[in-house]
Order: sequence, then structure tokens, then C-alpha cells
Amino acid sequence: MSEGVWKRPLVPIVGLVIALTTVIGVGAGCIVGEGGESRLVRPHGNSSLAEARAFGGFPLYFAGPSASRLRLEAVQRTDRTSPAPHTEFALIYGACRSVGGGGCSPPLVILLWPACYRYEQRYSIPARERVRVRGVPGRLSPTFRRLELYPAGTTIVINGGGLASTAELLAVARALRGLNTRLGASALLPARPDHADRTIKCRR
Repeated sequence: MSEGVWKRPLVPIVGLVIALTTVIGVGAGCIVGEGGESRLVRPHGNSSLAEARAFGGFPLYFAGPSASRLRLEAVQRTDRTSPAPHTEFALIYGACRSVGGGGCSPPLVILLWPACYRYEQRYSIPARERVRVRGVPGRLSPTFRRLELYPAGTTIVINGGGLASTAELLAVARALRGLNTRLGASALLPARPDHADRTIKCRR
């Protein structure tokens, strides 16, 4: 059954990454620094690559077992019921350092949503932020090290706050390959059908 257009305001992506660190269990090695205890935090997700490969809801992608010298640490799956049922995946690369017991953001997170949840016509993208990567349109933030890509069926958001440059962020995008779909790292991403004059409705 088709759902109506989703009305929930979009959550800022940077806040979403920070929120991820609060819901993912962590293991930590501790060192003591001048500002108090500093902990190296390694995320632990609630899912796995095997589960992601078996998922049939929409195409999933990742950048391999490591990206930009960062190891894939965790796979997080979130099943939501509101505003319409959908599943989200996060592939989390690298550890981060927490000082004084506070939270920290992983250096690289690849977020995957169904295309109906977040898509380019749902909000205005300034011309200076529009890019084309792997054959599909995208949005490259000039403020945060973040790249959104809009292939068929999926919206991919790469948050690379811990990467050294935009070039490294784009290299991660070029390394994307399919998890539950056949797509190599050198192939173009599948094009999304044109929907410039209509919304994308989510289905149950």
C-alpha cells in the first residue's frame, strides 16, 4: 500500500552522525592525557555485512573492508515505524577519541536510506553544491565534509568529517560497491528515474 508524502522535517546529517555514536555500543582502550581521561572508542553495531547482503529492501553499498586507511568497524541497522516504515543502514569506519567521557564522531560513516526518504527534489540544492559522481547526481557540502549521492532506489550519504580532504571523500565514493546488488567499484551507479515534477512515495 502506498504511503503519502513524508512530512517529517529532515534531520541535519551532522547531528545524525553524532547521534549514531550514542546508540552504538563501544569498546574502548583508555589513555590519560592532560585534559583528563581520553578513550579510543571503537563502535560496535547491531548488524553485519552478512545481514546487509541478505537485505532485500533497497540496494546497499559500502566502500570495502577499509577506506582511506580506516577499517570498517561496525554495521548499524535501524528499523523505523514513523513517519512511514523504513530501514536505514550505517557503515562505520574508524575509531574516534572521546575526552572526559563525552561523545565523539566516527571519522567516516556511510549512511544508506531508501530513495523515498531523502531525495534531491525534496529540498533545494544550491547550484554550487551540485556534482555528478559515478554517473549520478549528488550534493557536495562546502561547509562539512559530506557527499550525498542519488542512484536508483537508494540515497547514499558519506560523512567524512575525519578525512583529510574533499579528494579523500570523493575517493570513498569511487570505491563504493554493491552489498546486496551486483556492482563493482569501477562501475557507474544505476541512474534514478526522473521525478523532477513529482514526489517519491514510500511503500509499506
